[in-house]
This record gives sequence, structure tokens and C-alpha cells, in this order.
Amino acid sequence: MQNEINRIQALYREWLQLQEKLQREQKDWQRANQIMHELNAFYFDGQFQEFYEKMEQGADVDLRTEGEYSVMSEDTLWNAFHEHQQLAWARLRGAIDVLDKQDE
Repeated sequence: MQNEINRIQALYREWLQLQEKLQREQKDWQRANQIMHELNAFYFDGQFQEFYEKMEQGADVDLRTEGEYSVMSEDTLWNAFHEHQQLAWARLRGAIDVLDKQDE
């Protein structure tokens, strides 16, 4: 009996540590969504296309980055949107699994 109580206590202690991290991650997730909203507006509201066409016509722009892909590469933002959507689906599925198990 004592071993089982100790094991469950250790799990609860671990949960408390994870709970703090999950709360911080929730703020990160909210910020990520704000960022994706702005990137989405840039890409789909025409500014990306306008800039891309001007670059093709010879506009002088510096596309050097700090090691990441340039946002003016055709696939960079498109891939980011897809990855963000996949993360959102995974979070949603995980939340549904948790909530569905509460109804059992």
C-alpha cells in the first residue's frame, strides 16, 4: 500500500511541475497564433504577391536571414501554415481525448 501511495504522490508531484510548464506553453501558443495571423495576412492579402512580383522585376531587396528560410521564398510561409495547422490539430485531438475520458 505504501509503495502505491508513494508512486501516486510522485505522479502528482510531476503533474504539478508539468502544470506550470503547460500554463507557460499556453501563453506561447497564444503568441504563436498571433504571429501566424500576421503572417497569414501578409501572405494571403496580397502583399507577398506584390513584393514577389517587384522582386522578379528587379527590385533590390536584401533577403539574408539569420539562418532560417526567407519569408519571400514561395514555400516558406506556406509550410509554416501547414505546420501550425498540424500542431493545432494535434492539440485539439489531445484535448478531446482528455475530455472524452472524463465522460467515461
